[in-house]
Amino acid sequence: MRRIVAWLLVSMMLIVGCGALAAADGMTPGTYSASAQGFHGEIRLDVTVDDGKITGIEIVEQSETEGIGEAALPVLADAVVANQTVGVDSVSGATITSEAFKAAVTDALTQAGADMTKMTAAVEAGELEDVTLETDIVVVGAGAAGLSAGLSAVQNGRNVIVLEKTGVVGGASAMAGAGTMATGSVWQKEDGYEDSPEQLVEDMMENGHNKNDRATVELFANTIGEAFDWLVSEDGAAVPYQRSGEPARTYSGVGRGAGVCKSLSEKYTAEGGTLMLNTPATELIVTDGVVTGVKAEGNGKAYTISAKAVILASGGYGANDELVPDEYKAFVYAGHAGAQGDAIAMVKELDAELISMELINTQPNSMILPSGLGQYCNPGVAKAYAAGGFMVNQDGVRFFNESGNAWDLMQAMKQNTAQYLIMDQDAFDGFNAGMTGSAIYSMEDVEAWLEDDYDGQPVMKTAATLEELAGKLGIPADAVAASAAAFNEAAAKGEPDEFGRTIRVAQSEEGPYYALQMHIRYYASLGGLHINDGMQVLNTKQEAIPGLYAAGEVVGGLEGDVYMGATLFGWAIASGYNAGNIASAAVAE
Repeated sequence: MRRIVAWLLVSMMLIVGCGALAAADGMTPGTYSASAQGFHGEIRLDVTVDDGKITGIEIVEQSETEGIGEAALPVLADAVVANQTVGVDSVSGATITSEAFKAAVTDALTQAGADMTKMTAAVEAGELEDVTLETDIVVVGAGAAGLSAGLSAVQNGRNVIVLEKTGVVGGASAMAGAGTMATGSVWQKEDGYEDSPEQLVEDMMENGHNKNDRATVELFANTIGEAFDWLVSEDGAAVPYQRSGEPARTYSGVGRGAGVCKSLSEKYTAEGGTLMLNTPATELIVTDGVVTGVKAEGNGKAYTISAKAVILASGGYGANDELVPDEYKAFVYAGHAGAQGDAIAMVKELDAELISMELINTQPNSMILPSGLGQYCNPGVAKAYAAGGFMVNQDGVRFFNESGNAWDLMQAMKQNTAQYLIMDQDAFDGFNAGMTGSAIYSMEDVEAWLEDDYDGQPVMKTAATLEELAGKLGIPADAVAASAAAFNEAAAKGEPDEFGRTIRVAQSEEGPYYALQMHIRYYASLGGLHINDGMQVLNTKQEAIPGLYAAGEVVGGLEGDVYMGATLFGWAIASGYNAGNIASAAVAE
């Protein structure tokens, strides 16, 4: 069975129950503009109505996460127009974007004089229709791992269904930069980079402080080269990747993670795979100890899907407070809202072994967006530090080499109750250039955040003097001034300071000055299912569970206690590719 759920029909998956509700009467025809705060910035839209109904919704401006919130907006617009109510389901995984969209549409309809009791009525769900499907392989999750698994299996001649619980593909992968390890690949060899699987294993073990599962690391290191070759080759996935020709250990996907997932999705469906969005898997079907399919719900239907193999690629558990250890909850969450540990719940009755569940990936150099979620600031901090920026703690004192090792910086930040990035105009300009260049926020956002009466997140302040700036932050002014003086003295000497940082540029002695409160963020979970080198899920007796495979972040043990750059996305590709191939071979036997 091969069936393609086209992108143009995604919006219809939000339409459930007894059909559209009655439209309100008496609106004043015209186009009404409104906006609301989304995940990254304001969502601006135009709603056009006649005297009895909504005739169109246009997204005028938005800066939502590519592949997640951005992709959810047209889905929501179609659903509201189809149902003639704002009371449609939010797009799972893009809740903040969904709520902002609904708030803006509600504002516009209020301006138009609509009966808001009718225009905000919820779409009622009807009784689910039972549907039975049969296929070779079911993949749970449409991130980079799930899509790679689905595509490789389809290319092996298998009938494949990929289930995705949200309305868009990508999951956490769509939020990634798509830097991908390429050890052992053709590109790496041709570009003259000296590398080996053995070296990658040792580098990852050291980076993860030897808390990794070595067997899983070795599996990754020994297969990423072939997987990367498949990813970029014309007869493989044909995903566009950037290549300069210079020696490189890693390469980055065009359009970041969202672009890679979009390419994988389009290739998968073009080659005959079935993609079912807004269709979460709810449980595994187990027959005499063998996994023989899944149950799922979506689009008003309850599916029973029989399969010869199931691949779990449903992501991590960083957004699930019941699974995240308490010690991490002092930090700000920056991951995908859909990272609820779905697979962990699904395997509970199978005695599946879970490893490294106490570990969550954390990183420094983060801010909090108005949405309340964390945001990495790497594109900005590098430029700010190069131009004379530095950090102080709640006492107004510098505490570490800001440009040093991220792990060590994070340990130092954990000793503080707060820390602030202090910048002069050049450093602030550099920081914003990096952040706006990565489409993280706009300069209009910055202007709003700097207003004296702004009391939300992020905490961003400006003042004519360091003393005034310290006052706005509520930290000792004399300590901040002393920190700046010592910083500039070290810059004048041109030698490493007490923290080992060689300061190239002193901070200006003339204002204005700026401050941004910095945080530690957590997102990717590092624990999960234990697998063997055949991508099979193991039980607590170290036995493979027949018919069940896993790929991506749902697998535990790869990274130790902190991820190594380009390996998490690389693992999504390699593990998905491996799982698709191995499951396909097993199905053929």
